[in-house]
Amino acid sequence: MIGHREKALFILAIVSAFGAGVRVLRAAGEQAEFAPKSLAVSAERVAISDDSIAEAAGNAVANDPFRLANRPSAMRFDARTEGGGPGAVLPPPPVRPAFVLRAIVGGPPWQAIVDGIPGQPSGTIVRTGGVFDKLTVRTITRDTVVIQAPDTTWKLTIKRDR
Repeated sequence: MIGHREKALFILAIVSAFGAGVRVLRAAGEQAEFAPKSLAVSAERVAISDDSIAEAAGNAVANDPFRLANRPSAMRFDARTEGGGPGAVLPPPPVRPAFVLRAIVGGPPWQAIVDGIPGQPSGTIVRTGGVFDKLTVRTITRDTVVIQAPDTTWKLTIKRDR
């Protein structure tokens, strides 16, 4: 059975729905007299001609919106000379060293014989924590040497004959 509270809430819901419906019907019949001008919808329709679109495109091209001077650049863009002025030659990219792990010597602490370290002779003996210019020897294990540069890490392993 339905209790007194449920009956009262049901009647309140019906009355509220009826009142909302009456307000909607009254508002539909009235003119929007109090609406602000910015929200008012005008009845006249503005047609945009093809000429006005072409004119707007021409204005956008003539007044380059991505430059402070609002006009195209006098110099053509060339990626080869970017940042160096006209005719500048870009420096070659830095050469990556080609390391060769020759041997790992000893026991903990391990040492390794590595070829290809820039500025060092062939067969340089390296230890964990050793620094060669911008290269750092991070770890040496029984079969692996890890050498780290600012932007690259090399993991050198011994080649085994099978």
